[in-house]
Amino acid sequence: MLSKLDGIVELITGSLVLFSSIGIFVLTLNARYTHAIGRVRDIYDELKTSQNAKKLERELNTMVYRCQVLKWSFGLLLCSAISSGVFMLGSIALRFSDRISAEVLIVFVVFSVLFIFSSMVCLFIDVLASLRATMIHIERVK
Repeated sequence: MLSKLDGIVELITGSLVLFSSIGIFVLTLNARYTHAIGRVRDIYDELKTSQNAKKLERELNTMVYRCQVLKWSFGLLLCSAISSGVFMLGSIALRFSDRISAEVLIVFVVFSVLFIFSSMVCLFIDVLASLRATMIHIERVK
């Protein structure tokens, strides 16, 4: 019985590390999203009273785009967490029964990695959009 427990701990350790990294990534995305939403509200308030409406509209559009990209990044990260959870539970079930094949579990790991990678690509797109919004704000982009 002790060897089965050791095997289970060995199987889920990688998934637990993956869940921890997903948690850190969620905190990063949440901070960026909160800042972007706050900036959208500020720009919208400025837009009502400002004489430079065209510049503010461009910056507002860029910030709204950032929020949409971050929303996709959150969604992809959630898919990764679900896939990792299924893998972890499937790994435990595989230790106790042969009803789940290892190939199916490998598919869940591959999907989890692809979802995380896609989420990171969305984060990179957000960083680029953030730079574009900053350049609009400091009037470096016409």
